[in-house]
Amino acid sequence: MRRLIASLMIAGLFTGGCATREYVAKQIEPVQKKVDTVEDSVASLNRKIDSMIQKLDSLDTRVTVLEGDIKEVKALAQEAKAIARRAEGRADEAYKKAEEALRKAESAMRRAEAALQNGLRK
Repeated sequence: MRRLIASLMIAGLFTGGCATREYVAKQIEPVQKKVDTVEDSVASLNRKIDSMIQKLDSLDTRVTVLEGDIKEVKALAQEAKAIARRAEGRADEAYKKAEEALRKAESAMRRAEAALQNGLRK
């Protein structure tokens, strides 16, 4: 009798605790839908990330080109500054020579006027 009761109890445990395929499918279905939604979201985010990476790569290339252009502009500006300094020096020299020539011309004019005055008096 004990064996019969023990066998029935064991059989009851195994038969009562088993889930049917239908029950498992119903329990898994909402979880599977959530997993599918998350997978779709992750795939969408991955596409967006890939697009942003491509844009960043493009911007990085542009920045590199612009940095080169900036260096070139700086070099040209320095060259122009040096040319301007040389031109300023030459202009200063020309100004000094012009002042000297003006002084000499004024001096010559005074002598000529003096000679003319002396010549007229005689």
